Amino acid sequence: MKLDDTNVDNEKRGKLLLLAALVALSMFLSKIVLREQLPVWRILVDAGIYFFVVVIGLLWSLNFQVKKKSLLYISQAALFVMSQSLFVDFFFFQKFNRIYEAFILLILIVAVFFACYFVFLMVNTLNVNLFKPIPLAQVGRTISYISAIFMVYSFTFTFLISGLPSYVIFPLILISYLIVVALHYSNMEIDGKELSRKTSITSLLMAVLLAAVAFSGNYHELISFVPVVGYFISVNLITHERISNGKVRSMKLYIFLLLVVLLSVFIFNIKG
Repeated sequence: MKLDDTNVDNEKRGKLLLLAALVALSMFLSKIVLREQLPVWRILVDAGIYFFVVVIGLLWSLNFQVKKKSLLYISQAALFVMSQSLFVDFFFFQKFNRIYEAFILLILIVAVFFACYFVFLMVNTLNVNLFKPIPLAQVGRTISYISAIFMVYSFTFTFLISGLPSYVIFPLILISYLIVVALHYSNMEIDGKELSRKTSITSLLMAVLLAAVAFSGNYHELISFVPVVGYFISVNLITHERISNGKVRSMKLYIFLLLVVLLSVFIFNIKG
């Protein structure tokens, strides 16, 4: 029985490795082969195609042995690939002809390959944990946390640099924050009203931090780090949150932190 389990695990890892390789290779070839700069709508459509392909690919890799909650893990991985597709396309938005640019792209694609593979392994680990508890589940949740950081940065950078109208950009960013944060907190076994409360607070903090610097210049690569800091702070507060008699003791910390951020935004706007 152990031998069969080992064979199944090796088969799954092989499929996940193949899926990650196909994702990375397709991103690399699409940037090398295409001769024209793609319009924004086409880049968004391509990213959506990656999402659905990864969903199907992960279901196949897991031999369709999934539960309802498995779809959350799969959706998070597909969203991660989608965010990396958008990041690669917008980071190299202009058609390049120089060798060093192709070299930078290659390095980035290699990083995307390994990142995708680890995120796919996260899906497999958390999915197996639904059927039988395993120690590696905590490692899977750690990868979920790290992947969310990359998604926050990628989505922020993508939408800021996309050239879309502001009334479209900021709702898209806020929606992406809500989805990314909710998926990670779900992986931490948070649900119900607690999930809604913590997702809302974290997303609000990230959005407020972004609003403080969004109009400070065209340094989108640097600006996109700011909501990542908000995510990091909020998740760490929630991780160490204590509940006594049904009340969250660290709620005062949230309120204080939000007031500090709002005050910082106010001062920043006055100086601007």
